Amino acid sequence: MKASANSHFSQSLNTLLKRYSLSDHELSKLRTIDESKIVSLAYTETGGFDIRDGAFYAEERDINYKLKIDYLMDDSDAKQTLILLPVIADELD
Repeated sequence: MKASANSHFSQSLNTLLKRYSLSDHELSKLRTIDESKIVSLAYTETGGFDIRDGAFYAEERDINYKLKIDYLMDDSDAKQTLILLPVIADELD
């Protein structure tokens, strides 16, 4: 990921990465995002995001994702969503 040390998104992501471990696959996907193209960063402690459509659910489900990043694709205004940090319900017990 191309990031500026002074960027709000960069600082927030760095804080989360110190707190949580991403898989190699997740890190690889994160590195492809140009930080200057991020338009939204959402993180939750409870509930989670759906991997298919990015919708937030307040209740715990079989699998929730804790981090959602919306960003613009290069050379277009098309918004893309990256969902990271899976939490399986059994891990919460």
